[in-house]
Amino acid sequence: MKWLVVALLTLAVGTLAKVNVYTVTAPWTYVCDSSNSSVGGHYVGARCVKTENGDDSTAVSLGACKLTCGEFGLVWPQPESMVHAQQLVNFLPQDVRFVSITGGDAVTNMVNKFAEIFQEYLFKKSPQYEYYKVDPFSGKPFISDSRIDISVTVTDEDVSLVHGTDESYTLEIERAAKSGSQDHLSVKVTAKTYYGARHGLETLSQMIAYDDNTDTLMIYKSAKVVDKPAFPHRGVLVDTARNYMSVAVIKEIISGMSYDKLNVFHWHITDTHSFPFWSQSIPQLPMYGAYSPRKVYTPQNIAEIVDYARVRGVRVLPEFDAPAHVGNGWQYGEKEGLGKLAVCVNQEPWQQYCVEPPCGQFNIVNDNLYPELGKLYKDFYDLFQSDMFHMGGDEINLNCWNTSTEIRSYLESQGKVGTEDDLLELWDQFQFRAGEEVYKAWGSRPPLILWTSRLTEKGEVDKFLNKEDYIIQIWTGGDDPVVSELINKGYRVIFSNSDAWYLDCGYSSWVGEGNNWCSPYKGWQIVYENSPRAMYRNQGGNSENEDLILGGEAAMWSEQVDGAAVMHKLWPRLSALAERLWTDPSSGWKQAEIRMVGHREDLVDRGIGADALQPLWCNQNEGLCYVSKA
Repeated sequence: MKWLVVALLTLAVGTLAKVNVYTVTAPWTYVCDSSNSSVGGHYVGARCVKTENGDDSTAVSLGACKLTCGEFGLVWPQPESMVHAQQLVNFLPQDVRFVSITGGDAVTNMVNKFAEIFQEYLFKKSPQYEYYKVDPFSGKPFISDSRIDISVTVTDEDVSLVHGTDESYTLEIERAAKSGSQDHLSVKVTAKTYYGARHGLETLSQMIAYDDNTDTLMIYKSAKVVDKPAFPHRGVLVDTARNYMSVAVIKEIISGMSYDKLNVFHWHITDTHSFPFWSQSIPQLPMYGAYSPRKVYTPQNIAEIVDYARVRGVRVLPEFDAPAHVGNGWQYGEKEGLGKLAVCVNQEPWQQYCVEPPCGQFNIVNDNLYPELGKLYKDFYDLFQSDMFHMGGDEINLNCWNTSTEIRSYLESQGKVGTEDDLLELWDQFQFRAGEEVYKAWGSRPPLILWTSRLTEKGEVDKFLNKEDYIIQIWTGGDDPVVSELINKGYRVIFSNSDAWYLDCGYSSWVGEGNNWCSPYKGWQIVYENSPRAMYRNQGGNSENEDLILGGEAAMWSEQVDGAAVMHKLWPRLSALAERLWTDPSSGWKQAEIRMVGHREDLVDRGIGADALQPLWCNQNEGLCYVSKA
């Protein structure tokens, strides 16, 4: 079996380069152990066992074994149901054709765009892949007599992507006909929406593997998948305000999300540190707030990102965090005759006025603030066209307000002294007025999302926030009793509990020595085991309320990461999040480990800089990298 070919270039002075080709023959084959047994007391399920084989003609490649060994093969996240044949068909990318697209012009346009992406998926499976849209299989000695026809049927012509869009799909691979030795497969993807069909094609791409014995691709001779997500909201928050990330990096993140069927890119686009959002209505904001003129997201940038994401089944959810987490950018107010729009901006010593440097909070008693917010919200709506809006609302420092001249003067004019209740009342008034500006900008009443905060503490939330208007995103620990209280009171929630889904944890502190505040590092196993429904049930939750759990997001706050490192800090841990939110499996990480290690290899093949989980030996010797219970 010719397993590896290495070309060495020998240069001699005054002569042409000579190429010496060496072949290395590997004596291995892979056999599926489907006994669902344990190794050293560690349950591993079906696994591929590497064994010596003396007959090259019967050798089974690792890719072929991984496809056929186990119920779900290489598909990630685990689908709701999947059956597949043990027989595989070898083919080349040029044998694949999209022969039928049903669903209207808008759907056809979207599917055609994704068909190009799908073709690139096939190219990237080859170890020889180097260049975009250049087929690495061209000119191969394999003579293909296969044909794979893909038909896509979508019943809803609407291609808008909103919360609750139907993402279910059915995928069938059948033997269509046989003429002589030709294998003719028919692949049918059926879905209500384009986004379900896109997920079906994503699954199809993972039902295909590279065969290093023949230098071709392989697909099941027959298979059927019926699938839908367990949660409608499956996302990741990325902060591009502490450290700027380029449009190219954001696109790379969205591509990675699409491979895992994550559907919400929560964009924390501004903060006290910088204001890189180019507001057409208030250009002074990026002028004063951006790190540099080159570190700005223009309307064209945002439109490009939103369109790029939509084709890949991802919606972009903007967050404009307020009334804290604002500062740089808002200094223009006094120069424009609007008074101070923000207080405590860059104030020192920062520990007294904010959670982290630099400080800044809105001057919520300045009436000029609210029309400015209305302009900004309209810019957000026009660019993102989101059906939700994230208003932030976390980490208010009451001392900042209580020591600012403007707010102290206002409180005294109202006969108040600045108690906690006085300041919470002001905050509540801000939330109401700002919310009204959002509604005017949208021309409707979109759901507003807020982080858990002083307004949502035990026994407090219904004093301040209407459950019909607000969705609460939980960032406190999963054992926080406010979790069950919020759900029991009828609030919709999104889980991002920091003890499992904050992916910026586990590094050194950036404001001193020691570890950062949310250490230790959250490994993929912790991410995988973090079940929102289980957390609610553990607090005595009522199963009838579980529909109020919309899903979850991992969070990548960017104090200690930028575009140079963000991909390997996100992946493959985001893949663990994806399976938890798509499937919500009753089994744990140990049953998923073999598939996870294999999926990480697929991510790398697609160009995602996913962190290594184990030595490559573990991927080739499944189930043997464990810690014994003995």
